[in-house]
Amino acid sequence: MSKKIAVIDGNSLMHRAYHAVQTPMTAKDGTPTNAVFGFLSMLCKFIEMAAPDAVVCAFDAGKPVHRIEAMEQYKAQRPPMDEELHVQFPVMEELLEAMAIPVVKIPGWEGDDILGTVAARDEQLGYETLLVTGDKDAYQLASDLTRIVTTKKGISDVTINGPEEVLERYGITPAQFTDYLGLMGDSADNIPGVPGIGPKTATKLLQQFGSIEGIYEHIGELKGKQKENLENNRDMAFLSRDIATIVCDLDFSLDLESVQFPSFDAADVEEAFGKYQLMSPLARVLRMIDAKPTAREVAFKLEPVLTGEEGAAELDRACKAGELVGVSFVDPEQVSLFDEGAQAAFATEEALVTAEGDEALALFARIVREGVFCALDVKHEVHRVYPADTAQPALVSDDEVLAMSGLDLGVAGYGLNSSTSAYTFDSLLETYRGATLPETKTDSERALVQAAAARMLKPLLEEALEKDGTLASYRDIDLPLVGVLTVMERTGAALDVERLEALGRTAQAELDELTAQIYELAGEPFNLGSPKQLAHILFEVLELPPVKKNQRGYSTDAKVLSELSSLHPLPDLILRYREFAKIKATYIDQLPGMRAQDGRVHTQFNETVTTTGRLSSSDPNLQNIPVRTDFGRKIRQCFIGLNEGDLFLSADYSQIELRLLAHLSGDEHLVAAFNSGADLHSSTAARVFGVEPDAVTTEMRSRAKAVNFGIVYGQQAYGLSQSLEIPLAEARDMIDRYFEVYPGVRAYLDQTVADAKEAGYALTMFGRKRHIPELKSSNGQQRAFGERTAMNHPMQGSAADIIKMAMNEVQRRLKQEGFAAQLMIQVHDELDFSVPPAEAEALAAMVKDIMENVVELKVPLTVDVNWAKTWAEAH
Repeated sequence: MSKKIAVIDGNSLMHRAYHAVQTPMTAKDGTPTNAVFGFLSMLCKFIEMAAPDAVVCAFDAGKPVHRIEAMEQYKAQRPPMDEELHVQFPVMEELLEAMAIPVVKIPGWEGDDILGTVAARDEQLGYETLLVTGDKDAYQLASDLTRIVTTKKGISDVTINGPEEVLERYGITPAQFTDYLGLMGDSADNIPGVPGIGPKTATKLLQQFGSIEGIYEHIGELKGKQKENLENNRDMAFLSRDIATIVCDLDFSLDLESVQFPSFDAADVEEAFGKYQLMSPLARVLRMIDAKPTAREVAFKLEPVLTGEEGAAELDRACKAGELVGVSFVDPEQVSLFDEGAQAAFATEEALVTAEGDEALALFARIVREGVFCALDVKHEVHRVYPADTAQPALVSDDEVLAMSGLDLGVAGYGLNSSTSAYTFDSLLETYRGATLPETKTDSERALVQAAAARMLKPLLEEALEKDGTLASYRDIDLPLVGVLTVMERTGAALDVERLEALGRTAQAELDELTAQIYELAGEPFNLGSPKQLAHILFEVLELPPVKKNQRGYSTDAKVLSELSSLHPLPDLILRYREFAKIKATYIDQLPGMRAQDGRVHTQFNETVTTTGRLSSSDPNLQNIPVRTDFGRKIRQCFIGLNEGDLFLSADYSQIELRLLAHLSGDEHLVAAFNSGADLHSSTAARVFGVEPDAVTTEMRSRAKAVNFGIVYGQQAYGLSQSLEIPLAEARDMIDRYFEVYPGVRAYLDQTVADAKEAGYALTMFGRKRHIPELKSSNGQQRAFGERTAMNHPMQGSAADIIKMAMNEVQRRLKQEGFAAQLMIQVHDELDFSVPPAEAEALAAMVKDIMENVVELKVPLTVDVNWAKTWAEAH
């Protein structure tokens, strides 16, 4: 009987998976699972593609004794396995056992030798073998019945290689592969081979003489250094070949005739995978036996379901009792004229209530006003009864939204791990309950299940936040901000449309003029949006030197064009054209059409997008309007007060991250510089360049400013040299001098990185965590990124927390003190208001007081407040 058996090199796949899946993944007990997830992804992809009749997995077991005895340095250069990878091997073996995949480990032998032995036994039985490995040594095993499956890239791109593929790729047969390794060595395994012989030479010699024995039989036909190296390293060539030869006759028990796949029990797999919260791989594995996850679905109490007056009475009872109500709205996938609107469900302790359309909105409005509720995205749901457009009637007031007891599950999930890409019912349940939502068939069923899930998740997430130490930042900072942002989104921002349209006409004229200049310099018209055509003009027509190459040809990115600008005026014109064209298309052309019925632009503020804790803005993104360019200022001139005669007031923290660096590091000189009231950059320049303060030049101050801000962002000498366009050695000397004059900063940053490496995360002043898996990466660039992130997060994340705290207090005081002024926009460290002229001075004093005193630091927080007719003039 013909049979196809797959043999997995477990160590090879685990290492590849660990480095391919960099997203932090953990089981409920904190065990990392990224390598396990990647391994399962590769395994499932392979099984779906190759459909083997049986699967066996081999793992290394201890040191390869016989190879180390023969060659002491064998694999000696390899660093110890990362602990986060090491702890995942037992997990993977446990899951393979649940999948009824035999795991073979032989003390003192490597996985390769198990692969070779299984392949040899299969050939005796006439079975086909697929060896799944990333190790090229396995090519020596390729035959008519044995092929090698190799991952080319990441965890999903694979190739299947038999004797023909080996010959095509290396120019030698599988039988010659050990000779090939013996000659050229293998740096990955620390096998020396013969000095001076690389892959091409080894292939050429074997093509000519057949084997190492053949080479030495004809050694007299060789010449020069090659002959000398071969003669002097004869023993090493044969020893290297022996070490690289896979053993194919190990003694272990494995009945290849009876083993088969799939032969696992669904319940066993569900239990094992559920333990580590690997729900998506579980579903994929169960599909192999036409099964679906069942045991891990949450068992919700979905009755009684009340409607109409009974439902309203139940919600009235729950609100009066202060009982938590889970809320979910499900919008119809296809909107029609006959839809009643979104289907809503509300889960109380005793029942579920369902409603739709206006009835659902009325019920929810009462819950917002009087109840305690939880939802996946509170702001999104509240906008159903409090639309983000003042032209539409609201069922609740500003004050009621600001006072609501709405618990946001997505924001809680974000507080626990800001690196996750999405916060859904399924992802939160999988992470904090080890389960999934049950399947539903109708919108009503889906709403009921999600409402029950919301109610279930609330205590689970609060328990996790408490255990994680991040409950306070969620409860005191992020959660109150939900109502503030909801009100801000309804408030919106006003535009001077006539000025914007005039700016659009001016911008188009400038673009047309730039285009004409570019065509004249190029000597011909071309598509300015085509990198390929631009590369043709730059490097072929104008014959400028190419700077770097990518997959599509020579690069024309901004960095390349900046370098080329010193050689020819065209690249600088292209940069200006790109900036104008992008801003015109993104803002000037789009903003008028993004106004709601009330004529205002209502951006969406996102609490769960950035990893730092900062808010982001979308539809439109008001945070990306350039501040320092003339074009950006002209766009800001189009933002005005909300009402006729209103002014635009801007309050902006000055150097908040540098002030936080002084506070957190406690460096006496940096603290003194801020407390003195002197210009920080001039003070730094005087200390770094060793001159008196009055001798500091403009260039010195500019360089000191770059170093000050660069230190906050973990910038190294190379980055500083690029930004200042100075030699690397000079940049390195400036950074060294900076740390000499501010030694407390160096000590603080070093300790911060060390603490983050040990804990796996960095902290803000207020306990907000940023998990940084890159700190444990074996990739040097990723590790360096992790270190920069660890340095920066305490400052950037604390600044984000501080402005959120200020927003919460400012909004409270606006209402408490009866201001007509309204908070419209938050951009990084800046709050923007629409204010009647009569309130401007009082508002400025109130906002400045709150922002400067919301937290007590070792140095003063200073806020610049200005008001004028437009955003540009007030900034």
